Amino acid sequence: MNYSFLPQQLLKKTLMQIIKPIIIIFLTLLTAGNIPLFSQLKLGSTQSEINFREGPGLDSKVLFTISRSNLLVILPREQKNGFVEVFDIESNSCGYVYESLIEITDTLNFQEQHYFERSDSASIDNIDIELINQTDHALFVWINRSIYHLDPHEKKYLLLTDEEITFFSSAPGMYPVFGREILKRGFVYKWNFTL
Repeated sequence: MNYSFLPQQLLKKTLMQIIKPIIIIFLTLLTAGNIPLFSQLKLGSTQSEINFREGPGLDSKVLFTISRSNLLVILPREQKNGFVEVFDIESNSCGYVYESLIEITDTLNFQEQHYFERSDSASIDNIDIELINQTDHALFVWINRSIYHLDPHEKKYLLLTDEEITFFSSAPGMYPVFGREILKRGFVYKWNFTL
């Protein structure tokens, strides 16, 4: 038996024991590519009039044409077929536009906010949310990639399982409110919209 290779084999084994967890952490961070995508809200506009579509493709119905003065919120989702989902603040509408036609004017980080007020106990496995529109305006609400529309003076009830939520809300012509919060399971939270 040749003992001269034993230290190298032990060294390789020790290095692999050290490097393997580092590689796993690196790959985990690399594949968690959704974290940066969903931690920012991008605002943009167009250089010319563009089509605002119902779905992500040229074959999708054109809902209307967006003018260059419209402020667009690029929703934090993956692009599809070169299209991104956007919220048009002026019309209070959600639709799709071709990504390369949007000029990003600002990138905002989802910062910790405190809009959700804890009000009561709930089932232990869920987070109950009550959205209350106390305004005379229709509201657009985006929570953890789900879209909700609230008519004036409407209430909506949601059941969530994620404790960390990112959100964005707007009314026609209003600059969006956005942020992120950590909520605890087993409680009811209220978000009262007022102007």
